[in-house]
Amino acid sequence: MPPKPRIFWSSLLFAGSLLTSALVVILGVFSLAGQLPAQPWQTAIGVMDRILPNLEELEKQALETIPRQIAVLGDSTVDFYPVNEKVPDRLQQALARSSPPAPPVAVTNLAFLALGPTAYYFLADRIAASRPDLIVWAVSLTHASERWRRSLPRPELAGWMAAERIASTLTMPIDDIGLTADKLLLYQLLVRADPGSQWRDLRVNLSRIDKFRAKSEEWLAQFTGTQPEKSFGIVSALKKLKSHKHPDLPDRYNRLGEIEHFGSALDGIDSGHPTVRFIGAAVQVFSEAGIPVLVYLNPVNIQHLEKVGVVEAPKLRRSVNAYREAVENSGGFFLDLHTVFPDNYFSDMSGHFRHDDEIEAQTELAETLARYILDKGILDTRRAEASEMGRAK
Repeated sequence: MPPKPRIFWSSLLFAGSLLTSALVVILGVFSLAGQLPAQPWQTAIGVMDRILPNLEELEKQALETIPRQIAVLGDSTVDFYPVNEKVPDRLQQALARSSPPAPPVAVTNLAFLALGPTAYYFLADRIAASRPDLIVWAVSLTHASERWRRSLPRPELAGWMAAERIASTLTMPIDDIGLTADKLLLYQLLVRADPGSQWRDLRVNLSRIDKFRAKSEEWLAQFTGTQPEKSFGIVSALKKLKSHKHPDLPDRYNRLGEIEHFGSALDGIDSGHPTVRFIGAAVQVFSEAGIPVLVYLNPVNIQHLEKVGVVEAPKLRRSVNAYREAVENSGGFFLDLHTVFPDNYFSDMSGHFRHDDEIEAQTELAETLARYILDKGILDTRRAEASEMGRAK
């Protein structure tokens, strides 16, 4: 057998060096990621750790007629405030001091960071089973954006959905959040098998990797093109640095950032949009259970959107109408609040509300919701009877 040429051994040595280097890099990534704090809130398990105890408490009170039970759904714009000052807290307080007095009410907070329409679609059965007398649900125009739908979709929440809804869910646009039929069935099996800490540990550790990936993508964004979805991370970082230098400067996205933040909603969406379909389907579940639903379109910073030149009124109105029709056609109440707050009512670029000595925007929002609930009589005898009919099913 003739000896191998020198180039063969050189190539083999080079390939071995590349493989070793790749392994070192991979091990380094996992080591660095392991040093990062876990992000359990990013996972479906983190969501259920927060929401399940509240649902269980709601179920215990469900058979009581006094106080009436209201469940509030939404994202961090509902929950991102001090204890006893969140939107559900302020809603309960507003109803308690109303004139004439409202029926005694207990408000349960089922809102969570970055929890949107797809998540609540999957949790709708579990929420309906807790038998609240009213559901108040905050949705936003930003929920229609590609960034929102794909940055933190939590498709594993499909595991907590009622099994009888699997067939109808397969006709929904679940591919929009990266969910497939086989994954849906896997998540159903995992939740029912109750694997204990193993799945939890896996998801929490993966959240570390996700955080490392996000930090890497943000760093790499500075070397990419000018598309908003690519420059979004670096734009956010630069704005954060600018805020330290100019603390009085409002924390706002630039034009490209707002285009990504609102996405399709700025172009005008219709009833076929995935977000709209999931909202309508979730409201349908609640309505069929005999539970009144008030869906309100969350305030957004319209003044700033107009300032950076991304708003075309007819297109935005089309998006708002798509939300409205999805809710009302499914038997819910719809309250459009997307224009009610001026620019100085927002504390940051993500749309959270100011809550300081000068302005308590979430309190004003809750008072508006309370007035609507009382004016429409959603908690009156007629609605209570509808809820009782649902309990009897």
